[in-house]
Amino acid sequence: MTTQKRPRSIRIRLTLTYVVAMLVVLTVYAGVVYISVRGSLSQTLDRQLRDDFMWPEGMMTEEKLRELLRSENKQIGGEGSPWLQVWWRENGEEHLLGTYEAKSNPIPEAAQLARDAADGKIRTLSEMIPPYRILTGKTKVGSISLVIQVAKTEGPMRKYLRDLLLVLLFGLPLAVAIAGLGGYSLARRALAPVDRMAEQARLITAERLKERLPVDNPRDELGRLATVFNETLMRLESSFEHMRRFTADASHELRTPLTAMRSVGEIGLRGKRDSAAY
Repeated sequence: MTTQKRPRSIRIRLTLTYVVAMLVVLTVYAGVVYISVRGSLSQTLDRQLRDDFMWPEGMMTEEKLRELLRSENKQIGGEGSPWLQVWWRENGEEHLLGTYEAKSNPIPEAAQLARDAADGKIRTLSEMIPPYRILTGKTKVGSISLVIQVAKTEGPMRKYLRDLLLVLLFGLPLAVAIAGLGGYSLARRALAPVDRMAEQARLITAERLKERLPVDNPRDELGRLATVFNETLMRLESSFEHMRRFTADASHELRTPLTAMRSVGEIGLRGKRDSAAY
């Protein structure tokens, strides 16, 4: 069975973990930002539509409507006016007034919506490029019952969202890369004491038990670990010292009788003797 290979360096594993965590966090953050901005822009567009819907009610009278109807262009407001159309039926005849914007950018579905869906709801015409939002509702000016239509394009909103999405898509990898470099640098600084302890530990042998591991901060985890190792080295040094003293004492105690036995043997071997004498 094959085992999954992992990076040998703790520094690399910490950096990869940090990068993955930052990628998840930044992706969620970017998604929340995009959804929030899209919702805010959509609400603003709907609010502008309802403000435009109230505009003709405050500026029109029955006489003004009939005067506009008798004019040649049958246009409401100037070129800066919003997209707006006013429908009404009188004496079996249907009348229509519109702003310059409505006449310049006609919406094919407007007439059908004015007849069948004058319920004050906002609808999105997705088949148009760019899509439009249209609000159709009923009101009354004097004795005339009107159907007012206002519309706004989603083009600017969608362009802003598209630009925001591009910024998030290109900014996210850059932010993750910067976070990865920062994470690697942080891991390297955090693990630098471990490298110093490892280098010092290589120098410690039986002849150099007086050496100790460096302790940068005795209050953190690495400092406490180095302190425990140093205490272990102190106990080892003490044990080796006891062994040296015991060996020296044993050698001293055994040296005299061994010397005497060797002297007797050497003296006995100097002369020629028979087997019984030896």
